[in-house]
Amino acid sequence: MPTLVTKSAPFLIPLLGTLIALLFWFAGIFGGFETGLEDHLFRAKAIDQSIVIVSIDSDSIQKIGQWPWARSVFANFLTSLNSTPPKALGLDVIFAEPSRVGTADDATLSRALKALSYPLVMPAEASSLNLSQTLPQTTNILTPLSSFTSASKVSLGAVNLILDQDTIVRRFPVHITYPAGTLSAFALETVQQSGQAIPREPSATERIVYAAATGAIRRIPFTRAIEEPSLLANKIVFVGVTATDLHDEQATPVDRGTKMPGVEIQAQIANMLLKGYALSPAASLYTALWIIVLGLLPGLFFFLFKRRTLWALLASALAGVISTLIILTIFEGGTVVPLIHTNLAWILSAGFLFVYRYLLARREIKEVKDVFGKYVSKEVLQLILENPSAVLLGGEEREVTVLFSDIRGFTSLSEATTPSELVSVLNRYFTIMTNEVFKQQGVLDKYIGDAIMAFWGAPLADPLQADHAFATALGMIERLKEFNEELAREGKPMIDIGVGLYTGPVVVGNIGAESRFDYTVIGDTVNTASRLEGVNKEYKTHIIVGETTKQKLTGSYSLSHLGGVKVKGKEQGIEIYTIAE
Repeated sequence: MPTLVTKSAPFLIPLLGTLIALLFWFAGIFGGFETGLEDHLFRAKAIDQSIVIVSIDSDSIQKIGQWPWARSVFANFLTSLNSTPPKALGLDVIFAEPSRVGTADDATLSRALKALSYPLVMPAEASSLNLSQTLPQTTNILTPLSSFTSASKVSLGAVNLILDQDTIVRRFPVHITYPAGTLSAFALETVQQSGQAIPREPSATERIVYAAATGAIRRIPFTRAIEEPSLLANKIVFVGVTATDLHDEQATPVDRGTKMPGVEIQAQIANMLLKGYALSPAASLYTALWIIVLGLLPGLFFFLFKRRTLWALLASALAGVISTLIILTIFEGGTVVPLIHTNLAWILSAGFLFVYRYLLARREIKEVKDVFGKYVSKEVLQLILENPSAVLLGGEEREVTVLFSDIRGFTSLSEATTPSELVSVLNRYFTIMTNEVFKQQGVLDKYIGDAIMAFWGAPLADPLQADHAFATALGMIERLKEFNEELAREGKPMIDIGVGLYTGPVVVGNIGAESRFDYTVIGDTVNTASRLEGVNKEYKTHIIVGETTKQKLTGSYSLSHLGGVKVKGKEQGIEIYTIAE
């Protein structure tokens, strides 16, 4: 079962990351961050030159007088345009109450409106707007006085804008239903009254595509427009407050710290409609597929780069970069794909896989330490840990050089010492001999009674395996002399040993039961090395080297040929050698 889990992890883990990203997207988690990020993606766009703002700015107020102005001021302005009329005019000033100057003032504006030669759109404002319906709804609309709206050239448009939770204006209701009927948005109504074609049919609620920051659309001060009405000829005109003291401003995605007057937002909407700009979320199915594909890709990369975690991470990041570039490109085309959630998918998947691979590597290192820590020198163990992929912990065929050493006369030694003394002598002896194995980068296979078995050529390849094994045998003999001197001073019997070396193919790996196994080598080569160690008795030698080992020696050694010997278990004889006297 652990093997099945390990193999399927590169796919199960990214699936978890993908599901989390999908859940966050469906639940709207990070939705505010998404829109905030999209605010920074707006790029300057073309502005229709027929759109003009007549601004009720601070200079105009200073020249004309205290705000709100008398209705006659607007009457004179609107009348002055009859000779050189605009295509349409949106007057973003609501006259919902009688003039503070008197009824005559209202009558003056009423007469001017009835005499207009061009379309004029007056504002209406919905309160308690319900956005949960297909079409935004309200039961209460604030409109200008009926004496103004009854003129044939006058129509109404809803000036409502939708503020998000961060108080930034990003959307507007295209149509609003109320008990008496349906109102079009103020900017939409103005564009439609101008006779200009709108490239696409807007939906119920639209994302505002701002062309630029505030001030980009041409502004003409109100006082100048009165003096030069021809400036507005054949234009789509929006009249409204821009004076900062009157506080008719809103935060927008493009304000960069400077809020935009409400009348300019209406002009931006009109520009968006005329240019056909749109900003709509991608279809839910496509967005979900985008998140799924991007979330599962790290699983493929980590599967392909099994031992190259950095490559897998870089490939995942590259996929994320390519996805982001595509999202930015289609954002310019008017389609919004969530940047945070799509990137969250691959980041979570790659992150989870990285943590999993890190923990797996830690486990593998522990396993390697458990397997080899007692069998090899610290230097060899470090090499194994640096490249664990070079070690196959199962079974594999390798060519190795096997060393067997055995104590001569062990029975006599046992009889001449107490059990505790015997154990002490053996422990000191094994420590000295094991150090010689480790000094030559060998693997201590096991202790068999008073015998030692070691090998070279696994788990790491060793082109000098025969030289290292032979040097170990020579070292054992030299250290034995020193050890025997210590034993003689202690009054203990001395030790004699025989060493056999043989090179050949073996199966090396973890061998044993599921609950208990050792890293060892098995095969005829092991048996032969053991037999050669025993042959030392017949030739009264200390080291016997098989022909295969002699052929692999690269150093210059003085060896004597002892002839051929037939060892138990082999039909053909083996040429053997020992150290020349």
